[in-house]
Amino acid sequence: MSASRLAELLETRLPNGVATRARALLRTQDALDRALPPALTGHVRVVQLENGTLSVACESGAVATRLRQQTPAVLASLGKRGVDAGAIRVRVDPELRARYVPPHEKPGMPSKALEGLAHLNAEIEDGPLKEALGRLLRHHRGR
Repeated sequence: MSASRLAELLETRLPNGVATRARALLRTQDALDRALPPALTGHVRVVQLENGTLSVACESGAVATRLRQQTPAVLASLGKRGVDAGAIRVRVDPELRARYVPPHEKPGMPSKALEGLAHLNAEIEDGPLKEALGRLLRHHRGR
């Protein structure tokens, strides 16, 4: 779900207290994404910010360990971005990892197009273009 669509949902369908809290968490997530080292950005999600403790979920133990090592720098950066957090509570949640989506089958090149390329290949002089067309035709004809 895009951020703009989520913002629209928050403003139209949720009770005011929930919408306010959700917007605060979105702002905190944005600040966290900017405070994290590039290698960790996108692998850490804000769970809650309560009593000065920022609770986050990491997609793997390796990310959690790296975040724990970077905690002082991340907290300092968050403070500069207006997030009042004195500690970070880290937990691992493998469900954050993107699910494997098998590749979809692509339709092959239409036979009319293959015929046109074969005709062009027969008419042009030897050279790199003819070799490339030959490889393309062999690939699509399965030879």
